[in-house]
Amino acid sequence: MIILCYNEAGRLDLGKFQGFPPGLSFVFVDDGSTDGTADLIRRQRATAHLVVMPKNQGKAEAVRQGMLYAKREGLLTRTEWIGYWDADLATPLEEVDGMLTYAAAFHEPVDAILGSRVYKLGSTIHRSFARHIAGRVFATIASTLLKLDCYDSQCGAKLFRPELVDEAFGDTFVSRWIFDVEVLLRLRQRHLVEYPLRNWADIAGGKTRVGPLVIPTLIDLYRIWRRYPRS
Repeated sequence: MIILCYNEAGRLDLGKFQGFPPGLSFVFVDDGSTDGTADLIRRQRATAHLVVMPKNQGKAEAVRQGMLYAKREGLLTRTEWIGYWDADLATPLEEVDGMLTYAAAFHEPVDAILGSRVYKLGSTIHRSFARHIAGRVFATIASTLLKLDCYDSQCGAKLFRPELVDEAFGDTFVSRWIFDVEVLLRLRQRHLVEYPLRNWADIAGGKTRVGPLVIPTLIDLYRIWRRYPRS
């Protein structure tokens, strides 16, 4: 599992990553942090891999470098799934088992499982109203512009078959942040499913602010529209 970190020293709880779930290993990617995040992770190096980016390059490149590191180090040969997850564990690691069970219920083999923050009975999704509305507006624009049939492309919990790493992450992304839609476009011909998460919560201390990202996000969507075919 690729874990993205940027200035997370104050809230990264490494204890939650040790020994749970069984068989799950982690590659932490420090995206140019300046607060000692990498040093914090190094102290746990016996149980995790660490990739340190020389400077902050954004979530897209950090995920990509984590995936390429896993391939170079031979980690893909020892697993059936590889994914990326937010370091704050807004999506609890317990959801991994649920995602795999959900995918196994399909008659056809599933190539990727995408966590989706769906409000429904039996689920606990703690998300601010503003972020929920912003997410729905983004999803509607992305679906219309890019012809993507996806409820929640931006959830930071996704799993992929290892053989898709080159296809999904081999090339650099157009966007630093909304690269998730690019992954979906690259895997358009694959069998992708969305898993409705049982638990998800906004974690205090996040770096993302909705307002300042509105214009850059719209520009990136246009650039993505120009780059990828829509069929």
